[in-house]
Amino acid sequence: MHNIYETLRRLRLATGLSQTAAAERLTAAGVPTSNKSVSRWEMGASQPTTEQFLALCELYGVRDVSAAFGGAARLNAQGLARLAEYSGYLFGDPKYVERQLRLVRLYDLPASAGTGSYVDSDDYEEVELPADEVPSGTDYAVRVTGDSMEPRFRDGQVVFVRAQETLEVGEVGIFSLNSDMYIKQLGGGQLVSLNAAYAPIAVGEYDTLHVFGRVLG
Repeated sequence: MHNIYETLRRLRLATGLSQTAAAERLTAAGVPTSNKSVSRWEMGASQPTTEQFLALCELYGVRDVSAAFGGAARLNAQGLARLAEYSGYLFGDPKYVERQLRLVRLYDLPASAGTGSYVDSDDYEEVELPADEVPSGTDYAVRVTGDSMEPRFRDGQVVFVRAQETLEVGEVGIFSLNSDMYIKQLGGGQLVSLNAAYAPIAVGEYDTLHVFGRVLG
């Protein structure tokens, strides 16, 4: 039956690292550590801090703390408290937590944030994005080109869109004006850029304006 100290040694050996090499890797990762510290942890003479423990988990490829360190049944009350502390920090750091992904259609050039450009509506790729970063109601995403919608929307930024055919004045959406595609704010009889360096685009009586969706963020 392995305790936490024996497990640290076993994990290090499984990675093919010496105590000195492990200390050097931790130090290079921004967690200053000496080989003496690694030795003391593996002998049970001292315990790593939470920061050091997290760095060790990353260095040794530990994804499940409880499973890697023998399970709760092998720990006493003090060990359980320590494990809970470590686990809490792991779950609170996105780097260590598996995130749900969502498949989203991403159009590389369906809209221009500059002078406008025609784009084939089938020109998209499907990408996996963290589900918690995709706003509710998203139907597809657009990669902005140009700087006319700065500072809110930057060149190259991915924005999320809900498909709808009408917008309220003041809302930002994806538009086709006489077959040119834009991401703009809807104004009264015009499409408005957020960058003051760009004049509004007037929508004339005989122009053809189509709304593709509302930008959610």
